[in-house]
Amino acid sequence: MFAFLRKTGDTGRLIERQRRRYYLSNNLLSLYAAFRLARNPQATKYVFMIGDTQDNIAESERRLGRYPDPFQSGALEALWQGGYRAERYDLDELLKLPAHTLGGAFARHMRASQLQVDYYQERQPCTRMQFLRQRMRQTHDIWHVLTGYGTDEFEEVGIQGFYAGQYMSNMAAIIAAGAFLKSIFRVRFAELQKHVDAFCEGYCAGKRAENLLAVKWEELWGESVESLRRRYRINVPGRTDTTTVWEFKAAA
Repeated sequence: MFAFLRKTGDTGRLIERQRRRYYLSNNLLSLYAAFRLARNPQATKYVFMIGDTQDNIAESERRLGRYPDPFQSGALEALWQGGYRAERYDLDELLKLPAHTLGGAFARHMRASQLQVDYYQERQPCTRMQFLRQRMRQTHDIWHVLTGYGTDEFEEVGIQGFYAGQYMSNMAAIIAAGAFLKSIFRVRFAELQKHVDAFCEGYCAGKRAENLLAVKWEELWGESVESLRRRYRINVPGRTDTTTVWEFKAAA
């Protein structure tokens, strides 16, 4: 009996050592990607690398019950179980909607910023965390519209803070840390303050907002941005005001 227990314990320790090596390899890739991203904030492939490697760790820890599981939300679990995947967004069709609606504002944001809806590689998610990451990539620019954050370096840090306020996002923390360190190493403390302020602002707003992870925004294209902000309590000070909507109207 004691021999069996000792053998079982040895097996458990071996599995844990293998898991730690797996985590180390993923974290090293994340650090490399964060370094490259700090040098070139427009290189989205490194954002994807950070997300993918951290999802590997998060999924393992989620299964062990050691990660704050976003799929405890029944709505998000239902999306996963149903294999939910919205179709590619048709910007030409969405541009026909009024500028104050979610669909109209989103399409104008994408065109004004010269962004593509297919900026990431499509793939079939095998785990829950991969599914969530795929969903977040598809809706990333919808969240930009809803929060009022633009697409410059500081505002991208801000929306990462908003993500972190919504759920435990390793990727958001790494991207923010990379931005902080870049400012420190370059001795640009005014930039550091802007990065920290943006992340903290976004984090607090994400905490205050309703859980947005399972919202099917594609079914809400015709609703106004302002009504959606009120419904889901999205309020980023100085950003989610009527100015954004009027700017979209002016561009219509």
